[in-house]
Amino acid sequence: IRLRPDFGGAPVAVGMSLDVASIDMVSEVNMDYTLTMYFQQYWRDKRLAYAGIPLNLTLDNRVADQLWVPDTYFLNDKKSFVHGVTVKNRMIRLHPDGTVLYGLRITTTAACMMDLRRYPLDEQNCTLEIESYGYTTDDIEFYWKGGESAVTGVTRIELPQFSIVDYKLVSKNVVFSTGAYPRLSLSFKLKRNIGYFILQTYMPSILITILSWVSFWINYDASAARVALGITTVLTMTTINTHLRETLPKIPYVKAIDMY
Repeated sequence: IRLRPDFGGAPVAVGMSLDVASIDMVSEVNMDYTLTMYFQQYWRDKRLAYAGIPLNLTLDNRVADQLWVPDTYFLNDKKSFVHGVTVKNRMIRLHPDGTVLYGLRITTTAACMMDLRRYPLDEQNCTLEIESYGYTTDDIEFYWKGGESAVTGVTRIELPQFSIVDYKLVSKNVVFSTGAYPRLSLSFKLKRNIGYFILQTYMPSILITILSWVSFWINYDASAARVALGITTVLTMTTINTHLRETLPKIPYVKAIDMY
């Protein structure tokens, strides 16, 4: 049985930081996003303190299976994995005073409920919720190590359809029937880039609408030409609309693009 550090005493303070390597995908259909990150956890375990060697010890990743580690999980996770090429991407580093650094390279797909009423002129907030699965606040405390600087790499992320306007870190406790649990939240504010939709939706629609006006200058005896032009216009607009709907979930409310 692996007991937590200072069992029966004060809760273990676990600091967390992460470096965002990439945001690989934001899916409106599945209401989620995929994030690859370097996730670090820090805590002190006096049982692992050592003397005589004034150096930090970086240990084989398999040592993590022999130590106590926090039971951290991602609350809004759909699917996650720790990378394993060429070895399992996790790190254990010990400091002489017993401080432990536990690092992982993780790719996670997390739920992100989106409000698409203003689509494609919308802004979305996607979060990553980090929580202890079994330990309550009597046993463990979470905090962002370094405050606002605990999360890095966000400013270098480039997405094809979104710009990251801002991000926010939150620390709180949540209460369930089994007790109070520590939770950390990382929230991204995403603003959709309109350039793609101007070229693929708005401009074609405007040009087709202007083309349909040509029927007013066609001789009224040439009904076949007017009908053909009208049908072509309707079919083209229907095709554009169908393609647009394929990239969106089936939602019950009207979007800005529908009004257009």
